[in-house]
Amino acid sequence: MEQAGPERDGVRARARRRRWPWLLTVVVTLGAAVGAAVLLARPWEDVPPTMRPAVVPAEGRSVSVDFGIVTDPGTDWAAIDRRLDAAGANGVDLNAGRVEFTAFDWPAHPEVAAEPGSDHLSRAARALQRTAGGTPREIGLIVDAYVPEWIKADPSIAGVSANGTRSPYRASASQLARGEVGDRLVEYVTALGERYDPSRIAVTELFLNFYSFGDDDLALYREMTGADDWPRDADGQIDDEDPGLGTWRSEVLAGLLARMRTGLDGVRDGQGAQIELAMDVRVDWDDPASGLPSSGHDYRILLRSADRLVVWTYVGAKARTPADVERLTGSLEAAGFDMSRFTMSVGLWAASADADPPLAISPERMAATLEAADTHGVVDVNVTPLSHLSAAHWATLDQVWGGAAPSGSAGRGG
Repeated sequence: MEQAGPERDGVRARARRRRWPWLLTVVVTLGAAVGAAVLLARPWEDVPPTMRPAVVPAEGRSVSVDFGIVTDPGTDWAAIDRRLDAAGANGVDLNAGRVEFTAFDWPAHPEVAAEPGSDHLSRAARALQRTAGGTPREIGLIVDAYVPEWIKADPSIAGVSANGTRSPYRASASQLARGEVGDRLVEYVTALGERYDPSRIAVTELFLNFYSFGDDDLALYREMTGADDWPRDADGQIDDEDPGLGTWRSEVLAGLLARMRTGLDGVRDGQGAQIELAMDVRVDWDDPASGLPSSGHDYRILLRSADRLVVWTYVGAKARTPADVERLTGSLEAAGFDMSRFTMSVGLWAASADADPPLAISPERMAATLEAADTHGVVDVNVTPLSHLSAAHWATLDQVWGGAAPSGSAGRGG
């Protein structure tokens, strides 16, 4: 028989009290499981942080980070951040990889991710985006133009030398100008600009010396110059030093840069126009202001499309001296270049670049080269790569750069 109202309500209340501990246990257990899953996945680390500060430093002092360090899950970014703080570095450049091997999941080509499911660029930038004093750091990204795996799969895209040898790393001029490789490079630069909004994107390992003589390149050369054949010497051999050839190569690369610039201008509802497009360039130490047209690096032609040139002031590989570096900056200034559009990148590689472990120039030579690079109106200096910075190099860098990040200003142009 059904119980009376008050008594029945008491039974129900006791039943509810008996259920509450069980429900609470379930809720707590589920909450802990969800929380553990979130902590394990750490989704906030894959949300791109701010990379481009609103105020540009008057003087840029940056360090470039190798791709291997960027993508290593064991990299101690907090320790690197402390090193940068101690050195007064207000910028850092992260290697984003190649179109065939990326540091994050590229939605258009997810199969090329170095570690699927991990955004190494976001994690690095999150740790490095501010100095200890709270000032935003400029964070740039580096795109390596080499395509060795693509060439292995499809040798026809490779550049070809005058004797018919195919490059194991570089695409042909026609591929860069009209082919799938150039299209993919433009697509990658644009995707990086859209996703990360970095201070700048620099394209490295982009040159056309030696490997630009395939049949497809000859067709492109004829179309662009109106010539019937390659320039040749008195013996009928291709004249690789012909000035017209260097101009053509530079125009090919400038055309590729122009497409990248257009791509960046269109991202983030037009805000991508504020992202600098840079290109690494070689030096003709005998005639520094000319650039190196034989590699496609005529500075004046490239600066029509690029906002900035990152000059390889590498004194170890070719046994150059700090005096050579100061002569380089002086030549550029004397030639009338806008010096705010150059970054002097001091490479730490020693002459024996293939040594294991790799050899670096001495801290003293690095210091002298940095001081020489920071002359004749240069306002942006870089050290590369981070993997070659020993404790002694860091200590020297602290002394050269003063151990405090330069103050912000809108004075450095792009």
